[in-house]
Amino acid sequence: MIHSRFLPLLLLGAVSLMAKDQKAYNEISADTVVLSGKAYLDPAAIKQLVGYDLGGHYIVVQMTVTPKGDKPLNVQLSDFQLFCEGDGDRTQPQTPAEIAAADSMILKRGESGIGSLGEETGTSWSGVGFGGRTAKKKHDDSASSPKMQKGTSDSAMKTALTEKALPEKETVKPVSGLLYFPMEKKKLKNLVLFYTTPSGKLRLYFKQ
Repeated sequence: MIHSRFLPLLLLGAVSLMAKDQKAYNEISADTVVLSGKAYLDPAAIKQLVGYDLGGHYIVVQMTVTPKGDKPLNVQLSDFQLFCEGDGDRTQPQTPAEIAAADSMILKRGESGIGSLGEETGTSWSGVGFGGRTAKKKHDDSASSPKMQKGTSDSAMKTALTEKALPEKETVKPVSGLLYFPMEKKKLKNLVLFYTTPSGKLRLYFKQ
């Protein structure tokens, strides 16, 4: 039987463990900034957001960054990193120009700032074709099938993604937009978004 004088210590320990294990879902606040975000993993949902499904190779995070106080906050893509607790993959967001360029699809698994697409290129996106390896075609490659040709069509994708992307700028006002992370085949419960601030890193989890 536990003596009554030990109960406060046990309760304090339990509260400490709960606080340590507490996770911030979809929104987190620090001294200088408030982050709120929603992660999209389903290609169909991503297509509704930007007009392209990105071939299922990207996780898109809808992010709002709200500075606190009067001091401007410098919002930069390099301050964000998406991490998967399931397999250790991590990646930083790509720019619309990088996504629209065929060469940006050559990625290596497990490197910092790079997603888990493997080392091969040539993946056939929905409406987008990339050269490299020969992709297995699941549908008739007829003239009626929409294709993107490098140049004019890549420019259209770049424009569409840029219009919705989180802007990089110094601001004292909230900014919102999309972050495009080259990462695929993950579970929402395993994803963690890290954001670097002057005082340290924030850790944001996601749930529906």
